[in-house]
Amino acid sequence: MRPRQAFPADTVEQMQRLLKKVGTVADQRRIQAVLMRASDDLPPQRIAALTGLSVASVRIIHSRFLREGVAFLTDRPGRGGRRRTLLQPEQVERLLAKHTAAASAGQIVEAGTFKREYEALVGHKVAASSVYRLLAKAGWRKIVPRPSHPKQNPAAQADFKKTSRKR
Repeated sequence: MRPRQAFPADTVEQMQRLLKKVGTVADQRRIQAVLMRASDDLPPQRIAALTGLSVASVRIIHSRFLREGVAFLTDRPGRGGRRRTLLQPEQVERLLAKHTAAASAGQIVEAGTFKREYEALVGHKVAASSVYRLLAKAGWRKIVPRPSHPKQNPAAQADFKKTSRKR
């Protein structure tokens, strides 16, 4: 097994300053893992037990800190994001705006037409559920006329309303 690499001399002071500025618990644990090794030279198993991290995570934090420095602890990207999106938000806005204009003019907007245009932008076939989720996210909903029987008689219905006992 190779010998442990030493941290830079000013690591303890840097970690103590960072610990005062930290915003999340996860960041605090990472900084503490580096601080404990830099100040007390604790083994990864002991640091893991104290911080609540796994031993593998502690080792990864130490090796990345030695390679990348303080930037590894401070310049971390967020955890969210649109990783599985097919279109950019601007493209979606343009597509929705086009169909919103048609709906505002009194035209019927069909999901099939919307799906074909969506697929043309994406460049391949897309599941109908993806299109319906996009429309639901935009606040669109399916509006259809109430069903009516093909053999209904409006005159008979009006007469029934006039002569019925319930009022």
